Amino acid sequence: MDGIILAPSHPSPARRLASSLVLVLAACGADNSAGTEQDPDTEASSSSSGAIATTSTTAAASTDAPTSGTTGDASTTSTSTASTDTGELGTTGTTGEPGTTGEPGSTGEPAGTGDEPPVDLCAHQDDAPPAVDAPKAINDDPAFIQVYVNNVENLKIQGEQCPGDWTDLIAYMKSIQPSPDLFLVQQISDSAQLDTLVERMTDEMPGIFEGIIADADPWTQLSPCGKEKEKQTNAIIIRQGRFSVVGEKHVWQSWVNKDGECVRNNQARTRNVMVKLHDKIADKDVTVASLHWATAQGEGPDPACAKQNVLEADEKLHKKAFGGDLRIFGGDFNEPDRKDNDDWRPWYAEANGDVGGALNYRDPIFRACKSGGGVQACLDDNWTIGGDKRIDMLFGQDGHGCRARTRRAHTITYAEAEAAAKELTGDTDPDLNYSEHRGIRAEFYY
Repeated sequence: MDGIILAPSHPSPARRLASSLVLVLAACGADNSAGTEQDPDTEASSSSSGAIATTSTTAAASTDAPTSGTTGDASTTSTSTASTDTGELGTTGTTGEPGTTGEPGSTGEPAGTGDEPPVDLCAHQDDAPPAVDAPKAINDDPAFIQVYVNNVENLKIQGEQCPGDWTDLIAYMKSIQPSPDLFLVQQISDSAQLDTLVERMTDEMPGIFEGIIADADPWTQLSPCGKEKEKQTNAIIIRQGRFSVVGEKHVWQSWVNKDGECVRNNQARTRNVMVKLHDKIADKDVTVASLHWATAQGEGPDPACAKQNVLEADEKLHKKAFGGDLRIFGGDFNEPDRKDNDDWRPWYAEANGDVGGALNYRDPIFRACKSGGGVQACLDDNWTIGGDKRIDMLFGQDGHGCRARTRRAHTITYAEAEAAAKELTGDTDPDLNYSEHRGIRAEFYY
Protein backbone atom coordinates (compact mmCIF):
# COMPACT_ATOMS: atom_id res chain seq x y z
CA MET A 1 0.00 0.00 0.00
CA ASP A 2 3.08 2.29 0.19
CA GLY A 3 2.50 5.34 -2.01
CA ILE A 4 -1.08 4.45 -2.89
CA ILE A 5 -3.65 7.23 -2.81
CA LEU A 6 -7.11 5.77 -2.50
CA ALA A 7 -10.02 7.55 -4.09
CA PRO A 8 -13.28 8.47 -2.39
CA SER A 9 -16.25 6.16 -2.76
CA HIS A 10 -17.38 5.37 -6.29
CA PRO A 11 -19.75 7.73 -8.08
CA SER A 12 -23.38 6.67 -7.84
CA PRO A 13 -25.09 5.21 -10.90
CA ALA A 14 -27.01 8.46 -11.22
CA ARG A 15 -23.78 10.39 -11.29
CA ARG A 16 -22.30 8.00 -13.83
CA LEU A 17 -25.37 8.44 -16.03
CA ALA A 18 -25.05 12.20 -15.85
CA SER A 19 -21.36 12.04 -16.64
CA SER A 20 -22.11 9.86 -19.64
CA LEU A 21 -23.96 12.83 -21.10
CA VAL A 22 -20.90 14.96 -20.44
CA LEU A 23 -18.79 12.34 -22.16
CA VAL A 24 -20.75 12.50 -25.38
CA LEU A 25 -20.50 16.31 -25.47
CA ALA A 26 -16.82 16.24 -24.61
CA ALA A 27 -16.09 14.05 -27.58
CA CYS A 28 -16.48 17.26 -29.64
CA GLY A 29 -17.88 15.62 -32.73
CA ALA A 30 -21.23 14.60 -34.06
CA ASP A 31 -21.72 11.26 -35.76
CA ASN A 32 -22.69 12.83 -39.07
CA SER A 33 -19.96 13.72 -41.50
CA ALA A 34 -20.12 16.71 -43.80
CA GLY A 35 -18.19 14.74 -46.36
CA THR A 36 -18.63 11.40 -48.04
CA GLU A 37 -17.90 8.03 -46.50
CA GLN A 38 -14.49 6.68 -47.38
CA ASP A 39 -13.13 3.20 -47.94
CA PRO A 40 -13.06 1.72 -44.41
CA ASP A 41 -9.83 -0.21 -44.93
CA THR A 42 -7.01 1.39 -46.90
CA GLU A 43 -3.24 1.36 -46.93
CA ALA A 44 -0.84 4.10 -47.98
CA SER A 45 2.91 4.66 -48.08
CA SER A 46 4.50 5.76 -44.84
CA SER A 47 8.08 6.39 -45.84
CA SER A 48 9.71 9.43 -44.25
CA SER A 49 9.75 11.22 -47.59
CA GLY A 50 6.00 10.93 -48.23
CA ALA A 51 3.96 14.00 -47.30
CA ILE A 52 0.84 12.01 -46.55
CA ALA A 53 2.59 9.28 -44.66
CA THR A 54 4.95 11.23 -42.42
CA THR A 55 5.68 14.72 -41.25
CA SER A 56 9.00 15.80 -39.81
CA THR A 57 10.86 18.98 -39.00
CA THR A 58 14.10 17.71 -40.50
CA ALA A 59 15.33 15.20 -43.02
CA ALA A 60 15.19 11.65 -41.72
CA ALA A 61 18.15 10.85 -39.49
CA SER A 62 19.47 7.67 -37.91
CA THR A 63 20.33 9.39 -34.62
CA ASP A 64 19.13 12.29 -32.57
CA ALA A 65 20.43 14.34 -29.69
CA PRO A 66 19.05 16.71 -27.07
CA THR A 67 18.27 20.20 -28.26
CA SER A 68 19.62 23.23 -26.48
CA GLY A 69 17.84 24.30 -23.34
CA THR A 70 16.89 20.77 -22.25
CA THR A 71 17.97 19.09 -19.06
CA GLY A 72 20.66 16.51 -19.62
CA ASP A 73 21.60 14.66 -22.78
CA ALA A 74 21.93 11.11 -24.04
CA SER A 75 25.26 10.66 -22.26
CA THR A 76 24.31 12.37 -19.00
CA THR A 77 22.89 10.12 -16.32
CA SER A 78 20.54 11.20 -13.60
CA THR A 79 21.70 11.38 -10.00
CA SER A 80 18.61 9.52 -8.86
CA THR A 81 18.73 5.85 -7.95
CA ALA A 82 18.28 3.11 -10.51
CA SER A 83 14.78 2.06 -11.40
CA THR A 84 13.17 -0.50 -9.15
CA ASP A 85 9.89 -2.36 -9.26
CA THR A 86 8.24 -0.22 -6.60
CA GLY A 87 6.48 1.89 -9.22
CA GLU A 88 6.10 5.65 -9.28
CA LEU A 89 4.86 7.60 -6.30
CA GLY A 90 1.54 9.18 -7.17
CA THR A 91 1.18 12.94 -7.12
CA THR A 92 -1.79 15.06 -6.21
CA GLY A 93 -1.96 18.59 -7.55
CA THR A 94 -3.69 21.59 -6.09
CA THR A 95 -6.82 20.70 -8.00
CA GLY A 96 -7.09 17.38 -6.18
CA GLU A 97 -6.36 15.16 -9.17
CA PRO A 98 -4.47 12.08 -7.96
CA GLY A 99 -2.16 10.34 -10.36
CA THR A 100 -1.26 6.71 -10.86
CA THR A 101 0.66 5.01 -8.10
CA GLY A 102 2.40 1.76 -7.40
CA GLU A 103 3.63 -1.19 -9.39
CA PRO A 104 2.40 -4.71 -8.73
CA GLY A 105 4.50 -7.71 -8.12
CA SER A 106 4.30 -10.99 -9.94
CA THR A 107 1.04 -12.85 -9.82
CA GLY A 108 2.38 -15.90 -11.64
CA GLU A 109 0.58 -18.21 -14.02
CA PRO A 110 -1.08 -21.56 -13.31
CA ALA A 111 1.27 -24.43 -13.87
CA GLY A 112 0.57 -26.81 -16.72
CA THR A 113 -0.69 -30.34 -16.13
CA GLY A 114 0.26 -33.68 -17.59
CA ASP A 115 3.46 -35.71 -17.74
CA GLU A 116 5.09 -33.55 -20.39
CA PRO A 117 3.46 -30.11 -20.31
CA PRO A 118 4.13 -27.85 -23.26
CA VAL A 119 6.46 -24.91 -22.78
CA ASP A 120 4.50 -21.95 -21.45
CA LEU A 121 5.88 -18.93 -23.30
CA CYS A 122 3.85 -16.64 -21.05
CA ALA A 123 4.98 -18.15 -17.76
CA HIS A 124 6.83 -14.96 -16.82
CA GLN A 125 4.44 -12.37 -18.24
CA ASP A 126 3.54 -11.13 -14.76
CA ASP A 127 7.10 -10.99 -13.46
CA ALA A 128 8.58 -7.60 -12.67
CA PRO A 129 10.32 -5.88 -15.58
CA PRO A 130 14.12 -6.08 -15.53
CA ALA A 131 16.05 -3.57 -13.45
CA VAL A 132 17.30 -0.66 -15.55
CA ASP A 133 19.51 2.35 -14.98
CA ALA A 134 18.04 5.65 -13.86
CA PRO A 135 16.37 7.38 -16.82
CA LYS A 136 18.32 9.87 -18.93
CA ALA A 137 17.14 12.69 -21.16
CA ILE A 138 17.11 10.36 -24.17
CA ASN A 139 16.23 6.71 -23.75
CA ASP A 140 19.07 4.56 -25.10
CA ASP A 141 18.14 1.54 -22.97
CA PRO A 142 17.32 -1.46 -25.18
CA ALA A 143 15.07 -2.96 -22.49
CA PHE A 144 12.08 -0.59 -22.81
CA ILE A 145 10.40 2.23 -24.72
CA GLN A 146 8.67 5.32 -23.31
CA VAL A 147 5.11 5.67 -24.66
CA TYR A 148 2.54 8.48 -24.36
CA VAL A 149 -1.07 8.71 -25.55
CA ASN A 150 -3.47 11.67 -25.64
CA ASN A 151 -6.46 13.02 -27.52
CA VAL A 152 -4.97 16.48 -28.12
CA GLU A 153 -8.29 17.97 -29.28
CA ASN A 154 -6.88 19.91 -32.20
CA LEU A 155 -4.25 21.64 -30.04
CA LYS A 156 -6.58 23.86 -28.04
CA ILE A 157 -5.56 27.48 -27.46
CA GLN A 158 -6.95 30.47 -25.60
CA GLY A 159 -9.76 32.36 -27.34
CA GLU A 160 -11.28 29.41 -29.19
CA GLN A 161 -14.89 28.31 -28.76
CA CYS A 162 -13.57 25.42 -26.66
CA PRO A 163 -10.38 26.99 -25.22
CA GLY A 164 -7.35 25.32 -23.68
CA ASP A 165 -3.54 25.36 -23.69
CA TRP A 166 -2.01 22.33 -25.38
CA THR A 167 1.53 23.51 -24.63
CA ASP A 168 1.08 22.53 -20.97
CA LEU A 169 1.40 18.89 -22.05
CA ILE A 170 4.66 19.62 -23.89
CA ALA A 171 5.99 21.29 -20.75
CA TYR A 172 5.07 18.18 -18.76
CA MET A 173 6.78 15.87 -21.26
CA LYS A 174 9.89 18.06 -21.06
CA SER A 175 9.91 17.70 -17.27
CA ILE A 176 9.99 13.89 -17.41
CA GLN A 177 12.95 11.70 -18.27
CA PRO A 178 13.29 10.06 -20.66
CA SER A 179 11.90 11.97 -23.61
CA PRO A 180 9.06 10.17 -25.46
CA ASP A 181 9.97 7.37 -27.83
CA LEU A 182 6.36 7.10 -29.07
CA PHE A 183 3.36 9.42 -28.82
CA LEU A 184 -0.03 8.10 -29.98
CA VAL A 185 -2.14 11.11 -30.95
CA GLN A 186 -5.88 11.42 -31.52
CA GLN A 187 -7.81 14.34 -32.95
CA ILE A 188 -5.15 16.32 -34.81
CA SER A 189 -6.54 18.55 -37.57
CA ASP A 190 -4.30 17.69 -40.52
CA SER A 191 -0.67 17.35 -41.58
CA ALA A 192 -0.03 21.07 -41.02
CA GLN A 193 -1.17 20.88 -37.40
CA LEU A 194 0.80 17.68 -36.88
CA ASP A 195 3.86 19.55 -38.19
CA THR A 196 3.23 22.18 -35.51
CA LEU A 197 3.15 19.54 -32.77
CA VAL A 198 6.21 17.68 -34.09
CA GLU A 199 8.22 20.90 -34.45
CA ARG A 200 7.34 21.97 -30.91
CA MET A 201 8.40 18.60 -29.51
CA THR A 202 11.70 18.74 -31.40
CA ASP A 203 12.35 22.32 -30.26
CA GLU A 204 11.46 21.72 -26.61
CA MET A 205 12.59 18.17 -25.89
CA PRO A 206 15.64 15.98 -26.43
CA GLY A 207 15.35 14.17 -29.75
CA ILE A 208 14.17 14.67 -33.30
CA PHE A 209 10.57 13.64 -33.91
CA GLU A 210 8.58 12.53 -36.93
CA GLY A 211 4.87 12.01 -37.50
CA ILE A 212 2.81 9.42 -39.38
CA ILE A 213 -0.74 10.62 -40.02
CA ALA A 214 -3.88 8.70 -40.96
CA ASP A 215 -5.14 11.35 -43.42
CA ALA A 216 -3.12 14.43 -44.37
CA ASP A 217 -6.24 16.43 -45.23
CA PRO A 218 -9.32 14.79 -43.65
CA TRP A 219 -12.83 15.67 -44.71
CA THR A 220 -14.82 17.96 -42.42
CA GLN A 221 -17.47 17.15 -39.84
CA LEU A 222 -19.86 19.02 -37.58
CA SER A 223 -18.54 19.85 -34.11
CA PRO A 224 -20.02 21.65 -31.09
CA CYS A 225 -16.61 23.34 -30.76
CA GLY A 226 -16.92 25.06 -34.13
CA LYS A 227 -14.52 25.48 -37.01
CA GLU A 228 -11.40 24.73 -34.97
CA LYS A 229 -12.50 21.10 -34.73
CA GLU A 230 -14.22 20.54 -38.04
CA LYS A 231 -11.24 18.49 -39.28
CA GLN A 232 -9.94 15.60 -37.17
CA THR A 233 -7.63 12.66 -37.77
CA ASN A 234 -5.12 10.51 -35.87
CA ALA A 235 -1.35 10.11 -35.87
CA ILE A 236 1.72 8.40 -34.43
CA ILE A 237 4.81 10.41 -33.46
CA ILE A 238 8.15 8.62 -33.24
CA ARG A 239 11.60 9.67 -32.09
CA GLN A 240 13.89 9.19 -35.07
CA GLY A 241 16.93 8.20 -33.01
CA ARG A 242 14.97 5.23 -31.66
CA PHE A 243 12.74 4.11 -34.53
CA SER A 244 12.62 3.82 -38.28
CA VAL A 245 9.45 3.06 -40.24
CA VAL A 246 9.17 -0.42 -41.78
CA GLY A 247 6.96 -0.78 -44.85
CA GLU A 248 3.63 1.00 -45.27
CA LYS A 249 1.19 2.39 -42.77
CA HIS A 250 -2.26 0.83 -42.52
CA VAL A 251 -5.46 2.86 -42.06
CA TRP A 252 -8.97 1.58 -41.33
CA GLN A 253 -12.35 2.92 -40.26
CA SER A 254 -13.90 2.19 -36.85
CA TRP A 255 -17.31 0.66 -36.20
CA VAL A 256 -20.24 2.68 -34.82
CA ASN A 257 -23.54 1.64 -33.25
CA LYS A 258 -26.45 2.71 -35.45
CA ASP A 259 -29.92 1.60 -34.36
CA GLY A 260 -28.45 -1.27 -32.37
CA GLU A 261 -26.24 -2.54 -35.20
CA CYS A 262 -22.50 -2.11 -35.71
CA VAL A 263 -21.71 -0.46 -39.06
CA ARG A 264 -18.69 1.38 -40.40
CA ASN A 265 -18.54 4.97 -39.20
CA ASN A 266 -18.31 7.81 -41.72
CA GLN A 267 -16.18 10.32 -39.79
CA ALA A 268 -12.57 11.06 -40.66
CA ARG A 269 -11.74 11.27 -36.97
CA THR A 270 -12.40 7.55 -36.47
CA ARG A 271 -9.89 6.40 -39.08
CA ASN A 272 -7.21 4.54 -37.16
CA VAL A 273 -3.55 4.42 -38.19
CA MET A 274 -1.03 1.62 -37.63
CA VAL A 275 2.63 1.30 -38.54
CA LYS A 276 5.45 -1.17 -38.01
CA LEU A 277 8.68 0.26 -36.60
CA HIS A 278 12.22 -1.00 -36.16
CA ASP A 279 13.83 -0.19 -32.83
CA LYS A 280 17.40 0.73 -33.75
CA ILE A 281 18.61 0.58 -30.14
CA ALA A 282 17.12 -2.81 -29.23
CA ASP A 283 17.20 -4.26 -32.79
CA LYS A 284 13.58 -5.32 -32.42
CA ASP A 285 10.34 -4.63 -34.27
CA VAL A 286 7.25 -2.96 -32.82
CA THR A 287 3.78 -2.47 -34.33
CA VAL A 288 1.83 0.47 -32.93
CA ALA A 289 -1.68 1.77 -33.62
CA SER A 290 -3.37 5.05 -32.71
CA LEU A 291 -7.13 4.50 -32.37
CA HIS A 292 -10.18 6.73 -32.07
CA TRP A 293 -13.52 4.94 -31.85
CA ALA A 294 -16.96 6.43 -32.41
CA THR A 295 -18.98 7.93 -29.56
CA ALA A 296 -21.56 5.80 -27.76
CA GLN A 297 -25.02 5.65 -29.35
CA GLY A 298 -28.02 4.35 -27.43
CA GLU A 299 -28.07 1.83 -24.61
CA GLY A 300 -26.83 -1.70 -24.02
CA PRO A 301 -23.56 -3.25 -22.88
CA ASP A 302 -21.58 -2.06 -25.93
CA PRO A 303 -23.05 1.29 -27.07
CA ALA A 304 -19.96 2.27 -29.06
CA CYS A 305 -19.33 -1.13 -30.74
CA ALA A 306 -16.11 -1.17 -28.76
CA LYS A 307 -15.93 -4.98 -28.58
CA GLN A 308 -16.06 -5.28 -32.35
CA ASN A 309 -13.49 -2.48 -32.59
CA VAL A 310 -11.04 -4.11 -30.17
CA LEU A 311 -11.34 -7.50 -31.88
CA GLU A 312 -10.56 -5.84 -35.18
CA ALA A 313 -7.64 -3.89 -33.70
CA ASP A 314 -6.12 -7.15 -32.46
CA GLU A 315 -6.60 -8.68 -35.91
CA LYS A 316 -4.89 -5.69 -37.52
CA LEU A 317 -1.92 -5.84 -35.15
CA HIS A 318 -1.41 -9.46 -36.19
CA LYS A 319 -1.64 -8.76 -39.93
CA LYS A 320 1.02 -10.14 -42.21
CA ALA A 321 3.91 -7.66 -42.47
CA PHE A 322 3.10 -6.21 -39.03
CA GLY A 323 3.47 -7.75 -35.56
CA GLY A 324 6.97 -7.96 -34.07
CA ASP A 325 8.46 -8.12 -30.59
CA LEU A 326 5.85 -5.74 -29.16
CA ARG A 327 2.34 -4.78 -30.21
CA ILE A 328 1.00 -1.57 -28.69
CA PHE A 329 -2.29 0.18 -29.29
CA GLY A 330 -3.85 3.11 -27.53
CA GLY A 331 -6.21 5.98 -27.96
CA ASP A 332 -9.60 7.47 -27.25
CA PHE A 333 -11.99 4.51 -27.12
CA ASN A 334 -15.10 6.57 -26.27
CA GLU A 335 -16.41 3.70 -24.15
CA PRO A 336 -15.29 3.28 -20.52
CA ASP A 337 -13.62 0.23 -19.08
CA ARG A 338 -16.55 -0.36 -16.67
CA LYS A 339 -20.33 -0.33 -16.57
CA ASP A 340 -22.29 1.74 -14.07
CA ASN A 341 -22.21 -1.18 -11.60
CA ASP A 342 -18.39 -1.43 -11.97
CA ASP A 343 -18.53 -4.67 -13.97
CA TRP A 344 -16.12 -4.73 -16.90
CA ARG A 345 -17.57 -3.74 -20.23
CA PRO A 346 -17.39 -6.54 -22.81
CA TRP A 347 -14.64 -4.92 -24.89
CA TYR A 348 -12.39 -4.34 -21.88
CA ALA A 349 -13.01 -7.81 -20.47
CA GLU A 350 -11.88 -9.16 -23.86
CA ALA A 351 -8.76 -6.97 -24.11
CA ASN A 352 -7.25 -6.99 -20.62
CA GLY A 353 -5.50 -10.26 -19.90
CA ASP A 354 -5.20 -9.37 -16.20
CA VAL A 355 -8.98 -9.75 -15.86
CA GLY A 356 -9.05 -12.93 -17.96
CA GLY A 357 -9.40 -11.32 -21.39
CA ALA A 358 -8.77 -13.72 -24.26
CA LEU A 359 -6.81 -11.13 -26.27
CA ASN A 360 -4.33 -10.98 -23.37
CA TYR A 361 -3.06 -7.40 -23.58
CA ARG A 362 -1.61 -5.46 -20.66
CA ASP A 363 -3.29 -2.26 -19.49
CA PRO A 364 -0.41 -0.52 -17.63
CA ILE A 365 -2.70 1.63 -15.48
CA PHE A 366 -4.71 -1.41 -14.35
CA ARG A 367 -1.46 -3.26 -13.66
CA ALA A 368 -0.21 -0.42 -11.48
CA CYS A 369 -3.52 -0.18 -9.63
CA LYS A 370 -3.36 -3.88 -8.67
CA SER A 371 -0.42 -3.23 -6.37
CA GLY A 372 -2.42 -1.25 -3.82
CA GLY A 373 -5.59 -3.32 -3.47
CA GLY A 374 -8.64 -1.12 -4.15
CA VAL A 375 -8.41 -1.52 -7.90
CA GLN A 376 -11.76 0.11 -8.63
CA ALA A 377 -10.95 3.17 -6.53
CA CYS A 378 -7.54 3.50 -8.18
CA LEU A 379 -9.10 3.28 -11.64
CA ASP A 380 -11.55 5.98 -10.59
CA ASP A 381 -8.54 8.15 -9.66
CA ASN A 382 -7.19 7.60 -13.15
CA TRP A 383 -10.18 9.00 -15.01
CA THR A 384 -9.37 10.55 -18.35
CA ILE A 385 -12.54 12.55 -19.09
CA GLY A 386 -15.41 14.08 -17.16
CA GLY A 387 -13.88 13.46 -13.74
CA ASP A 388 -15.04 9.83 -13.49
CA LYS A 389 -14.69 8.09 -16.87
CA ARG A 390 -11.63 6.23 -18.13
CA ILE A 391 -11.94 6.06 -21.91
CA ASP A 392 -8.31 6.75 -22.95
CA MET A 393 -5.88 3.87 -22.50
CA LEU A 394 -2.74 2.04 -23.62
CA PHE A 395 -2.44 -1.71 -24.20
CA GLY A 396 0.60 -3.88 -24.94
CA GLN A 397 1.48 -7.47 -25.83
CA ASP A 398 4.77 -9.16 -26.68
CA GLY A 399 5.57 -11.16 -29.79
CA HIS A 400 4.42 -14.44 -28.19
CA GLY A 401 0.96 -13.08 -27.36
CA CYS A 402 1.84 -12.57 -23.68
CA ARG A 403 0.97 -9.51 -21.65
CA ALA A 404 3.73 -6.93 -22.05
CA ARG A 405 5.59 -5.99 -18.90
CA THR A 406 5.22 -2.33 -17.95
CA ARG A 407 6.46 0.13 -15.36
CA ARG A 408 5.80 3.70 -14.20
CA ALA A 409 2.32 3.95 -15.69
CA HIS A 410 0.88 7.36 -14.93
CA THR A 411 -2.16 9.49 -15.75
CA ILE A 412 -1.04 13.08 -16.38
CA THR A 413 -3.08 15.41 -14.20
CA TYR A 414 -3.92 18.95 -15.22
CA ALA A 415 -2.20 20.24 -12.08
CA GLU A 416 1.04 18.47 -13.02
CA ALA A 417 1.02 19.88 -16.54
CA GLU A 418 0.18 23.34 -15.24
CA ALA A 419 3.02 23.20 -12.72
CA ALA A 420 5.48 22.10 -15.41
CA ALA A 421 4.38 24.94 -17.69
CA LYS A 422 4.71 27.49 -14.89
CA GLU A 423 8.20 26.23 -14.11
CA LEU A 424 9.13 26.48 -17.79
CA THR A 425 7.53 29.81 -18.71
CA GLY A 426 6.68 31.49 -15.42
CA ASP A 427 3.21 32.42 -16.65
CA THR A 428 0.25 30.09 -17.25
CA ASP A 429 -3.54 30.16 -17.00
CA PRO A 430 -4.80 27.56 -14.50
CA ASP A 431 -8.27 27.71 -16.06
CA LEU A 432 -7.00 26.34 -19.37
CA ASN A 433 -6.29 22.60 -19.53
CA TYR A 434 -4.15 20.93 -22.17
CA SER A 435 -7.15 18.84 -23.32
CA GLU A 436 -10.50 17.59 -22.06
CA HIS A 437 -8.78 14.19 -22.08
CA ARG A 438 -6.01 13.43 -19.59
CA GLY A 439 -3.00 11.78 -21.17
CA ILE A 440 -1.16 8.62 -20.10
CA ARG A 441 2.46 7.53 -20.17
CA ALA A 442 4.09 4.15 -19.47
CA GLU A 443 7.28 2.22 -20.05
CA PHE A 444 6.79 -0.94 -22.14
CA TYR A 445 9.45 -3.67 -21.83
CA TYR A 446 10.54 -6.22 -24.43
